[in-house]
Amino acid sequence: HEQLQARAVLVDMESKVVHQSLQVGKKSKQWEYDPSCVYIQKQGSGNNWANGYCKQGPPAVERVLDMVQKQAERCDRLDGFLVLMSVAGGTGSGVGALLTENLRDFFPHSSIVNQIVWPYMSGEVIVQNYNTTLTTAHLQRCSDAILMLQNDQLHEACSKLLLLKQISFSDINKVICHALASVLQPSVCHDHLSHIGGVDDPLFYQQSRISSLQTHLCPHPDFKLLSIKSIPQMPERSHAYSRFLWSGLLKHLRQMLITDAAVEEGMDWSLRLETSRQQPLFSYRGGGGERSQRVSFMPRGVNKSLANLLILRGNELDTANVASFQEPQLYTNWVPSAHRCKVWSNKQSFNKYEKCCTLVSNSQSCVQPLDCVCQRAWDMFSARAYVHQYLHYGLSEEEFLDSFVSVEQILKNYTSLM
Repeated sequence: HEQLQARAVLVDMESKVVHQSLQVGKKSKQWEYDPSCVYIQKQGSGNNWANGYCKQGPPAVERVLDMVQKQAERCDRLDGFLVLMSVAGGTGSGVGALLTENLRDFFPHSSIVNQIVWPYMSGEVIVQNYNTTLTTAHLQRCSDAILMLQNDQLHEACSKLLLLKQISFSDINKVICHALASVLQPSVCHDHLSHIGGVDDPLFYQQSRISSLQTHLCPHPDFKLLSIKSIPQMPERSHAYSRFLWSGLLKHLRQMLITDAAVEEGMDWSLRLETSRQQPLFSYRGGGGERSQRVSFMPRGVNKSLANLLILRGNELDTANVASFQEPQLYTNWVPSAHRCKVWSNKQSFNKYEKCCTLVSNSQSCVQPLDCVCQRAWDMFSARAYVHQYLHYGLSEEEFLDSFVSVEQILKNYTSLM
C-alpha cells in the first residue's frame, strides 16, 4: 500500500514550522509531504518584506521552481496553483510575492490563486502594515485571484461560534482549513440555478476547478480580492443536537453578505436591500503636513458585489432556493445577470455537518481592512519610521510609493462600485 503524498512544495526561511508540518503528515499514517519538495533556510527574513523579496527570495527561486515543476509533471492536467502565505512577516510576504511573480513567468497559462492571512489590526509585527501593503501591490499585478482571510475574523469565529476560551494558532488554522476545504473539495458546477438538485444531467454541470473559480469571480483584472463566508460553524459536541434547513442557512448567509459580517452571531438584521441606499463615502486626512495627507475610502450601506460563488454541501439539495443571491441590488450595475452568482454543490456531507453553505465573494468587504493597513503604513512612511531597514536590503522609496499608489487604486476601484 503506497502512502499518499500531498502535491505541495513547502518553503520557509526558518525550519521549525516546516518540520512540524512534515511530522503532522507522518503521524496521520495516511499521507505525507514529499520530503524532496521542501526548501528551508535557518536565518529567517526578520519580519522585513525587502529582506524576503530582495535577499532571501532570489537564491530560492530556481530550486523552488524545480520542485514545482516536479509536482506539475505529476499532474494529468495542470489547472493552477494555490499559494498559501501570511503577509505580516517577511517570508510569507516578501518571498511569497517573489515566488508568485516567478510562477506567473514560468507558468503563464495556469491559474494562480493566492490565499493570504491578513494580520490582526491590533498588531502582530511593528512593520506589518508595510509588509501587507507591499505584498498586496505586487500580488495585484501577478496573481489571478487573492483570497483574504483576516485573523480578526478567524479569531471571532473561534470565540463566538466554536466557543473557545483559549484560542491557539492551531484553532485558527482549523477555521482556515474548514473555509478552504469547503471551497476546494470536489463539487459540481451548475450552469443554471434551477438544476441544483439534478446533478446527474451532464448538460447542466461541469467539475469545479481553481481556474473556474478565478474565471467567474474575477471578471475584471482590477478586481481580484475575494472573501469567504461559511455556515454553520459550531463546537463538535453540538453537531448531534443540531438540524438545519437550507432556507435558514441561506437566509443567514445572504444577510452576512449584505452586512459584510464575518459570523452570523450579532450581525445587523436591520440593514436590508429594500430600504438601504448606498451612502456617500466619507474621507479624512492623515495629520502631519501635506506629504502625509491621504484620503481614506470607507463604503457604507449594502456591501456591493461583482460576483459570488455559492457552494452547497449536504443532503436535500433540491430544496435549496438560491434565487435571493441573484437580486440586482446586491451587485454593481455593470455585471450581467448571468454572471452574478454561480452555484457549486455536492450531495456528500462536509466536516461532520449535514448541510454546509460557503460563499466566496468578490465584493467591497476588502475595503475596510485594506484601507486601515494602507493608512497606518502611510503614516509610518511619512514619519520615516523603519524605512531605512527596507532601503538597507535594496528597496527604493520609489518602489514604496508605487505600492501605495497601487493599493490606493484598488481602494478607489472597489469604493466606486454602485
